[in-house]
Amino acid sequence: MPSHIESLKHLLKYANISENAMLVYSALIGLRPRSLGEIVNLTGLDHMTAERAVKELIVAKLAREIPGRPTLYEALPPYSLMKLQIEELINSVREFESDLTRSVRESIDVLSESLKAFSENISRSFENAVINVGEALENILTEILLDNVTRILEDVFSKILEESKKNTAERLAALRNTIISTFRNSVDENTRRLSTQTTLATQKLINQIREMLQEKTKRKLEDIINLFELSMSAIDALIIKGFEKEVTREYEIQVIRGLDKIKGQAYDIVKRTQNYVIIVAPTFDYIPADIILSLAPRVRVQIVAELFPTHQQILERLRSRGPTTQLRSMRNIRVFGVVADMREALVSAIPETVVDPHRVLGITTNDEAWVSFLQSEFSHIFMGASRI
Repeated sequence: MPSHIESLKHLLKYANISENAMLVYSALIGLRPRSLGEIVNLTGLDHMTAERAVKELIVAKLAREIPGRPTLYEALPPYSLMKLQIEELINSVREFESDLTRSVRESIDVLSESLKAFSENISRSFENAVINVGEALENILTEILLDNVTRILEDVFSKILEESKKNTAERLAALRNTIISTFRNSVDENTRRLSTQTTLATQKLINQIREMLQEKTKRKLEDIINLFELSMSAIDALIIKGFEKEVTREYEIQVIRGLDKIKGQAYDIVKRTQNYVIIVAPTFDYIPADIILSLAPRVRVQIVAELFPTHQQILERLRSRGPTTQLRSMRNIRVFGVVADMREALVSAIPETVVDPHRVLGITTNDEAWVSFLQSEFSHIFMGASRI
């Protein structure tokens, strides 16, 4: 149940209401109209705080006032809040679409800049290739010219001009083949290098863009799924609490004979408590400490009984439960009774000296008039008792 209350609080945040108003709404939703006094008993708030919280809910159109004696208040379904939550979910999806478009655009810009830089690298590579070819050509020409001049000077008197022409033609043909071969090798090498760099750069950019898009998509989808789960939890909470009025119950009054049976029935009522229970007893020996300690921390417990020195251990255990447990002491209480959640109650008259426990009688009931009467009487006893 606490998880459903938290889900309701998540939905109620759209109404910009206080924590006390959320507490009152969570207590009222799904129940029949309640008076301000019943709201105080259900929530544990003081009268003025509860009244402010109810007015806050009425202004937020989450509750309505039913005139009468007494004035009753009824929680209304938060359809408008559910609509706001759905609109937030739709806006989140639209924001994700916008972010995804912006991410793709940024990725394209990065790719364009990288291709531009890559193009500049290609231009520099071709310039270097031409320079290398020019240097190779210059070295070859220098070497051949020096070689030819030397040979001409050595054989000028032994060879005729035709031989020189033939030798020069052969050298020039070899020179041409060498230059073409060197240029072709240089171009092939730079082309292979260019192809390798293009493949590596393109693959790296593709991987970076894919990883970036996958990460952003994953984060955004997780946010949308979390928001959707919270919405579903809130809706589940409303379904569990329900907007219907309380199911019609068959009211009954049952007489119980025997002190042990009376205590057992009272302890069962305490176990079923969801929000509030008040216990009036002759002494603290009647108080089921183990059961009370097992209740949810949010359940408010009020106990009034006569305190004796032998009850210190019980007292300390009950105090360990925290501020939601209020303890008071009163002498000469001849009543043992329990009222839980304004739904069921038990009362028994306890003799000053219990001679025969089997002859002790008790009454348990879920009749609204009886429960309301006993709640009023037990609260009056509690308010008149001494604080411990």
